[in-house]
Amino acid sequence: MKVVPISEINVSDIVKLWNEEIGERFPMSTALWHQNTTEEPNVLKEGSLAVIEEGELRGLIVAKRYVEKLDARMQATIGWIQCMLVRTSSRNEGIGSELLRLAEQALIAAGVEEIRLGRDPWHYFPGIPLEDEDTINWFEKHGYVKGGVETDLIKDVRDGELYKLTNSSEHYRLLTTEDIPSLLSFLERVFPGRWHYEAIHYEMIGGTGREFIGFFMEDELQGFCRINDSQSPVIAQNVYWSALVKGEMGGMGPLGIDRDIRGKHFGLDLVKAAANELINRGVTDIVIDWTQLVSFYGKLGFQPWKQYQSMAKTIGVGQ
Repeated sequence: MKVVPISEINVSDIVKLWNEEIGERFPMSTALWHQNTTEEPNVLKEGSLAVIEEGELRGLIVAKRYVEKLDARMQATIGWIQCMLVRTSSRNEGIGSELLRLAEQALIAAGVEEIRLGRDPWHYFPGIPLEDEDTINWFEKHGYVKGGVETDLIKDVRDGELYKLTNSSEHYRLLTTEDIPSLLSFLERVFPGRWHYEAIHYEMIGGTGREFIGFFMEDELQGFCRINDSQSPVIAQNVYWSALVKGEMGGMGPLGIDRDIRGKHFGLDLVKAAANELINRGVTDIVIDWTQLVSFYGKLGFQPWKQYQSMAKTIGVGQ
């Protein structure tokens, strides 16, 4: 078994293996792999590896830990396995166990205290696809513990019918470049961590605001919903698998309302306003990713599409 850094593997070979193994459910593109892995600064090189046998890529693993110096309250003691794949014909040969052992070893050496499967910055999955029961059982045998089940939801909006809001539509509008500082301030105050981190990156790449619907009370930003389509400056998580639909996929989320003003249908109206914007842009399907609020979004006709089992492992002292 020859283990090499994943950086030595041609991306075309990685994409080929991925699509041969899980491409029918999660079609990978070269652009998406470059964005989320090749160019991602939080990838841990020492723990991102591949196995080559007889000149063929047999398996790979990508590990991450947070190292960026952004003021976004991201935990440096959390590590992630972004993805792990072993060619079907090469399974039960110890390849997966060896890759996982080496990745965990590198994460521990980097100071990680908890390892999560997926859920990383620029992730592919928020857990293991729920239908992959053998994979879930395999990770349990390697010390990973189940958490909650996360769901991706989808709705066909080809009919172009818009939602009617309960409250005045004047509360909701697309953000502009001038609103970005207010958005960052709001997220830092109300939703510190990952959502704030993602918005900082949005500003860094020159985002204009068209990817956010804002909720305003007395001209003050009190809530937000991110929206994504094919014109967005990054391939966002809720449109990763757009090749699976015949049309154009749009995405919604994350979203949040200031806790002090919840309970007045403002949140549901925010979802409606965001969906209406995407419908007006001509999308045919809208995806809401990584949520446990299935019944909440079900009120608007969204149905479960994909589900994932979250899993994590706490690293004990001396491991």
